[in-house]
Amino acid sequence: MSKNYIFFICYFIIFFVKTQEKNVVDGIFATVGEHVILHSDIDNQLFQYKSQNITLENENQLKENIIKDLFFEKVLLHFALVDSIEVDQSEIDNTINQRLFFFEEQLGSLEKIETYFNKSINQLKEEMQPLVKNQLLTQKMKYEITKNINISPKDIKNIYKNLDSLPFIETQFQIGHILKVPDASKKSIEEVLTKLEDLRLRIVEKGADFSTMAILYSEDPGSSRNGGAYFGVKKGDFVKEFESVAFSLKINEISDIFKTEYGYHVAQLIDRRGNEVDIRHILMTPKISNYEMLSSKGFLDSLRQEIILETNTFSEYAAKFSDDNETKFNGGLLINPNTNSSLFSKSDIDNTLFNNINSLDIGEMSDPIYIKLLNGQEAYRIVKLVDKIDGHIANIEDDYAFLQQFCYQIKQEEVLMNWYSEHINKIYIHCNDDMKKFKFYNDLLND
Repeated sequence: MSKNYIFFICYFIIFFVKTQEKNVVDGIFATVGEHVILHSDIDNQLFQYKSQNITLENENQLKENIIKDLFFEKVLLHFALVDSIEVDQSEIDNTINQRLFFFEEQLGSLEKIETYFNKSINQLKEEMQPLVKNQLLTQKMKYEITKNINISPKDIKNIYKNLDSLPFIETQFQIGHILKVPDASKKSIEEVLTKLEDLRLRIVEKGADFSTMAILYSEDPGSSRNGGAYFGVKKGDFVKEFESVAFSLKINEISDIFKTEYGYHVAQLIDRRGNEVDIRHILMTPKISNYEMLSSKGFLDSLRQEIILETNTFSEYAAKFSDDNETKFNGGLLINPNTNSSLFSKSDIDNTLFNNINSLDIGEMSDPIYIKLLNGQEAYRIVKLVDKIDGHIANIEDDYAFLQQFCYQIKQEEVLMNWYSEHINKIYIHCNDDMKKFKFYNDLLND
């Protein structure tokens, strides 16, 4: 069982313990500004550590660290409100969908998620809204506090020289892939276009309510329950084909059918405020048959054989045939979103991909592998182990990019803690007597 799997199981268990415990009497441990910390908030995080079989050498110290982190979170939320930092509903929905998608990958299906928690997906999404909103607000507030940090080569050398112990870098992999997304049949596309045009005419000519049609028929899990609506959409939030239509419509105008990588849409502009729009849409996606899936798999298998026979190189075929537009002209090389480099450690990739590359020698390719993309599309890909760097102690000659990021994180933590120390004394705090036994709280009183 992967660490990611354990983490997400714990994440969901803790989240739903939280939401359920709000329905019973739960004592307030502390008040920070307009926010409260409940006893259950602390207990749930302790439960998370225990669920992951983390050794608790000093449970009291761990509890103090958890409380300190919760205080920090509430202070960030307070000043996010003071500084008028906002989170769009589309950001919340997209984050929830990504987390549910990852969890679906671990459990196997959305139905299994519903069975596991005895709740519908829509119920889960509704209950996740406030937690995800707060997480996004704290992320944005941290960014505002740290956005002007610069790390010079001199800073890196100084930090590197003064480290008590050098960081260990896990084994890292450089991975390339050629992705093949099956094409829907002409018949399947025509069926979707006919259904969508029928809905459009019912709305335009017969006065059917767009929101109701979206709830009933849209296949966009992020917006269908909201009547297809996304609010506060800015340029750059969605794919360019969608934005091109969204920002060209007049208020209440309904678009013609248009296509994006997600499928076919009809959209209606709700409102416009400067560079922001509120828009609703109905999405329908042509269904992919088993025949089309197997055709894509067979196509990749043929490419693999030709690469082995040196008819063409992996990079040449990636540029010519891969459906991943972000990597196809870079030899199919995957980029790690956590580091913006082409190196991945085991914890950066899912179990399926790791198991496939871990059995390869450098330069070898896998057989075609099934993958479900973030947009819900099913596809196949072949992956190549481009390079493998064994685990080692970081050194400034070979690991400059890693150390640059490492030093940035040290500086970021320093800036955040300085900001926290300065701002926590500017807001109302009330705690019960239990707080007096914790060192960090007494330090706050003495600042």
